[in-house]
Amino acid sequence: MRRNTLFGRMVAAVFVAGFLFGLFSARAFSWNPSDETNVNSRYTVESVEITGASEARLSRSLREELRRYVGQRFSPETFARLSSRVRDELKARLVSPKLMKGTAPESVRVVLDVMGRRVNVSTDQSRLAWHTRQGWTGDLSLTIEERDRQRLTLSAFSDGDTLTERSIGTRAGYSRGLFHGRIRPGFSVSTAHAQYDARTLVAAGMNELYRNADSFQPTVTFIPWRGDDREELTVASGLRLQRFALLSPEANRNVASHALVNTLRYRRVRGDVENGRLSWNGLVGLANGFGAEYSFDRQEFRAGVEHQRGGSRLTIDFTGGSLRGNAPFTDRFAAGNSLLLRGWNKFEIAPLGGTRLVASSVEYGRSLKGKLEASAFVDTGSIWNRGTAAVARTSAGCGLRTRDGFFFYVAFPLRDGRVEPMVMTGATF
Repeated sequence: MRRNTLFGRMVAAVFVAGFLFGLFSARAFSWNPSDETNVNSRYTVESVEITGASEARLSRSLREELRRYVGQRFSPETFARLSSRVRDELKARLVSPKLMKGTAPESVRVVLDVMGRRVNVSTDQSRLAWHTRQGWTGDLSLTIEERDRQRLTLSAFSDGDTLTERSIGTRAGYSRGLFHGRIRPGFSVSTAHAQYDARTLVAAGMNELYRNADSFQPTVTFIPWRGDDREELTVASGLRLQRFALLSPEANRNVASHALVNTLRYRRVRGDVENGRLSWNGLVGLANGFGAEYSFDRQEFRAGVEHQRGGSRLTIDFTGGSLRGNAPFTDRFAAGNSLLLRGWNKFEIAPLGGTRLVASSVEYGRSLKGKLEASAFVDTGSIWNRGTAAVARTSAGCGLRTRDGFFFYVAFPLRDGRVEPMVMTGATF
């Protein structure tokens, strides 16, 4: 009883603290124009200035919108909205608009004063999914970020979808931004326990599978080029140090894997949804194992394009991969899940994963109401091992999804004989 009472007090304290923080945030983070400010709507905006932060850190579209209001009548509502956007982009604690007397008669200077750093707490990288053949997958990630500077990520996961095995464990990462976030050194650590499907255990060799895996990866991320507000090139280089406890008759057999890991990412967005928005994204990942018990080369390529206009969306994605040498089981490719070759069973087509992968997806969606969208897709590709013939597989499906990350799909492998629909549902949040 005493424990329940103590627990109740703790819960009450958390709710009270959250309420006070929300009340403070609502008052401090918003600007409600007073009646006296509304009187100033007869004045013309002579200039818009930002103090307390560099204007160069704002997106191109926001900078252009600020300049567009120069020469127009002052609008308290407009600049309240712009202040909110500036605060969000700069991740500041508070942006306070101030009116200053202009040099010309009947004109004012608008000064947006940026104050303090804001600490963001989010779960943007979290994922929950369910698959007919794979069961539940959950990845709960908590990210605490101080503006463009420090970032701490904590995760707990049970992932039966991404890899061939189910990986259960925890992950933590820390990074710090330098030079306005263009250089970000950091590191991540993880520990995981593996579980396997019966078909994987039957097909595996004695020393292929692992029981536990620990990983430490220091990384430096660069942004060598950044175009306008929605175009960016990112390069990440790091060293991955792993230790595996093998699932073999020999007790406590540990092996190590060291690899240089490099990733190149590109993202570009043009236009808007009403008039037509076109977005591109690409990724090249390279891992080169050296020393220890493993020596391998792994390449992964991803590319995608999406066109959205009004209520219609067309998405085309491509994924390819190649693995050579003696690599840990975690570096094998997997397909036949909720990400690649949807509708197929990964334990049926590749119970040990594969060293070669080619997959593509074409999906069309149409808005129904609000954020809800009906969509249909066709996936095709192949996963195989070096020295064996590739078998092309195709699947089709349809379902519902929302812009917030929820999805519900029913997919069918296109083959002769029996029809076995796969149900996949989940959300990112």
